[in-house]
Amino acid sequence: MVLEINLVTFPNVADAILANGMFSHYDRPRIAQLCEKAGLFIRALQHYSELPDIKRVIVNTHAIEPQSLVEFFGTLSREWALECMKDLLLVNLRGNLQIIVQTAKEYSEQLGVDACIKLFEQFKSYEGLYFFLGSYLSSSEDPDLHFKYIEAAAKTGQIKEVERVTRESNFYDAEKTKNFLMEAKLPDARPLINVCDRFGFVPDLTHYLYTNNMLRYIEGYVQKVNPGNAPLVVGQLLDDECPEDFIKGLILSVRSLLPVEPLVDECEKRNRLRLLTQFLEHLVSEGSQDVHVHNALGKIIIDSNNNPEHFLTTNPYYDSRVVGKYCEKRDPTLAVVAYRRGQCDDELVN
Repeated sequence: MVLEINLVTFPNVADAILANGMFSHYDRPRIAQLCEKAGLFIRALQHYSELPDIKRVIVNTHAIEPQSLVEFFGTLSREWALECMKDLLLVNLRGNLQIIVQTAKEYSEQLGVDACIKLFEQFKSYEGLYFFLGSYLSSSEDPDLHFKYIEAAAKTGQIKEVERVTRESNFYDAEKTKNFLMEAKLPDARPLINVCDRFGFVPDLTHYLYTNNMLRYIEGYVQKVNPGNAPLVVGQLLDDECPEDFIKGLILSVRSLLPVEPLVDECEKRNRLRLLTQFLEHLVSEGSQDVHVHNALGKIIIDSNNNPEHFLTTNPYYDSRVVGKYCEKRDPTLAVVAYRRGQCDDELVN
């Protein structure tokens, strides 16, 4: 009776009485109704025992202290908690998101991580997913969870975080992440560069950057991230019919850091060896004795018919077998010169 009178006339006093737990035997449903009428919503929630009543009261989040509400969720069964969380997002997604994220984090074991993810996905709340999944990333090896976090971070503009996770995580599905980032067309290509560099999608990366006019990222990748992959980049740029001047400039900008043999291979199989003339001459002028440099230069001189006999008889660094074989289809007499110089008797006989 004291409770009822106070709930009608002095709700604050009633709230204090309930907080102290002074009474244990009273009409709980009746007190729940009076608490609800008096605007003491958290007390009403603590006294109601039917789901429809709880769902009706719980949406008054504007008048419930957030931490108390999160704690109240901990007293509900899994099914009831998820249903009430869904209701709060339905009523006011933006206003209630923080409480739901907090609840999902606090009781993820009871609620189930997958159920929480599904809840946020149902409302297309990438912000909710981002904040919820962020607390699990370091302890999870689930590829799907890592991918969903990257996706949520990208969709909410957390580009630094996308860059960090694509660089550090070993658990996301590389192909799926690459495809997502290409479709997302982020203004910063570093996350995509991380994925493609780490998991061997360099031609795909080059094609994407070139066709989206992100040339400075191609330069940045070759010059700062991985000069060793420059041959693959050059090969793809040639396939994409990129202007030669850009490719030449790219090659010259990394010069001695470039692996010559694969670069020559990429150009040779596309019949574009001549593109490397300036680069190779530069290496020779710096004193390079690399057999691959001199083989390639020899092939260019033979193709351009620029006094090839002189090169074949005076250059001490090329491989006679390799260059001789190259000459066979073009000019057998030059092949003989190369083989003689290297004393390749078997090749001469054949």
